[in-house]
Amino acid sequence: MKATAFDFDGTLIDSMGMWRHLGRNFVESKGKEYTDAIHDKVTTMSLNQSSAFFKKELELPESVDDIFNEMGDILREGYTHTLPLKEGALDLIKRASKCAPLVIATATNEEFLMPAMERFGLNPYFQFIQTCDGVGIEKSEAKFYHILAKKLGEKPEDILFFDDAHYAVVAAKEYGLYTVGVKDDSNAPYWDSIRETADEVVDSLLDVDLERYF
Repeated sequence: MKATAFDFDGTLIDSMGMWRHLGRNFVESKGKEYTDAIHDKVTTMSLNQSSAFFKKELELPESVDDIFNEMGDILREGYTHTLPLKEGALDLIKRASKCAPLVIATATNEEFLMPAMERFGLNPYFQFIQTCDGVGIEKSEAKFYHILAKKLGEKPEDILFFDDAHYAVVAAKEYGLYTVGVKDDSNAPYWDSIRETADEVVDSLLDVDLERYF
């Protein structure tokens, strides 16, 4: 392998519980029902995309910006002050940075991501951060990983990719990245599918043996 890409939420930082409840709490606070169909649609969306979706789907009087800011305040507090890294994340980042260039590939807006990066001192380890909003493409699309590989200047098969989301693993593998599915409490319903799709899976970041790849 010649480069390593990490997802952030649910892979490096223990944030999926916050995200899982964010949409439901917001929708229900507006007196609306948070259906499975809504959940399935917003799962792959960035906050910008989900704000626009809620505005249209729920016919809310608030502007998209107001919806974004209302949910963003909750996220900002978590990333800035409370969310912990997942066990083994910092050690893995430090070790991986000595093997090859590291990047982050995430659906999370940089304005939320960066306070956590700074709080844990992660910025020096990463070459760049690619976000869905930054490239205008969701992580469920193979083109997201085409852009990532082009920016890295590497062939897709030479990029080691860690993610906890099934849809991201599917798209990354479709493009040709070597995919490692990372277990998280939030992906339990999809774990069997992740195991079938990913090149390999790990129950914990503590289980990652980098010497096998570099």
